[in-house]
Amino acid sequence: MNQTATYVNIMQESLVRKKNYLTEIWELTKKQEELAKAKKFDEDAFGEIIDRKEILINNVNEIDKGFTSLYDRVRTEILSNQEFYGPQLKDMQSHIKECVDLGMQIEVLEERNRATLEQAFSIGFKGVRQAKQSKKVANKYYKSMSNGVVNDSILYDRKK
Repeated sequence: MNQTATYVNIMQESLVRKKNYLTEIWELTKKQEELAKAKKFDEDAFGEIIDRKEILINNVNEIDKGFTSLYDRVRTEILSNQEFYGPQLKDMQSHIKECVDLGMQIEVLEERNRATLEQAFSIGFKGVRQAKQSKKVANKYYKSMSNGVVNDSILYDRKK
């Protein structure tokens, strides 16, 4: 039972670390939102945030794997001695709920950011597309005008 208590303490600590990582991911996602809504998109800062979030997400995934592994080892012991581990289990349930809530907040914010970025990029690409079309139209105009000068001599009345 002493080893099980140690494992339960490790599980509690891992949930606290997970919550801290998720909080940092949420804060970084808020920064991404600010960058996405900015008039001038800072691609470098956005990329740095993505890199940092990737590291944090990998850490969260490792914590989840470790937690699951530990829980599988001590599950029967914990379930058979719920009165002894009750306060720690309630603490873990509280941390798990906070982690799930943070995860949902991050997911909602990520979806909003995706929509904002899609809109910003479509506007940017629309401007690029319009510029290309304008250039194409201008080129056609200049070609037709240059051809028109050559053709103008043909259009003159030759009867004179």
